[in-house]
Amino acid sequence: MVPMKIRLRSIAIALCIAGFTACVSQADKSMPNIILLMTDDQGWGQTGYYNHPVLKTPNLDAMAENGLRLDRFYAGAPVCSPTRATVLTGRGHNRSGVPTHGHALRLQELTIAQALKSAGYATGHFGKWHLNALRGPGVPIFKEDPHGPAAFGFDRWVSVTNFFDVDPLMSDQGEFKEFKGTSSEVIVSEALQFIRTSVDSA
Repeated sequence: MVPMKIRLRSIAIALCIAGFTACVSQADKSMPNIILLMTDDQGWGQTGYYNHPVLKTPNLDAMAENGLRLDRFYAGAPVCSPTRATVLTGRGHNRSGVPTHGHALRLQELTIAQALKSAGYATGHFGKWHLNALRGPGVPIFKEDPHGPAAFGFDRWVSVTNFFDVDPLMSDQGEFKEFKGTSSEVIVSEALQFIRTSVDSA
């Protein structure tokens, strides 16, 4: 969790399992902080703030209590890639070129990251991308990938195509790196560092 005392203008687009994307404003201080957290394969009632009898989600509960909670914000599709395409573009997944996993987001699509970047936000993606037409197990994303995060408005990214792992091999701006820990821990750490760096440079 980002400490509340850090005053930043941010947008976080979570396109990963248990992780998030962060984008930080470099302009107007009145611009809102926005963190959008997306998890794979999580049911709508599988959080503490929905009174799940077993699962404990204190960080999600705190975010729900202190932020804007969208209780009727539905996934664009029942699988991961089309949902990511819908969240990024605001368009139906068939129109964005991603009817199911293993399809690439059409290059002519305008993403929320591109729109926010033009409004003065620094943008970043941390976690599962899965919008570059690769199928199968997760692999890092090449810097030259025409359908990678950079092509859709993300300045900073530490991403992988699909699955998460322990001690993962991920792509840091196109450079393949071995990280220690679980993929979820890695992307949270990288995203928080991005937020702090962006705040300090604003």
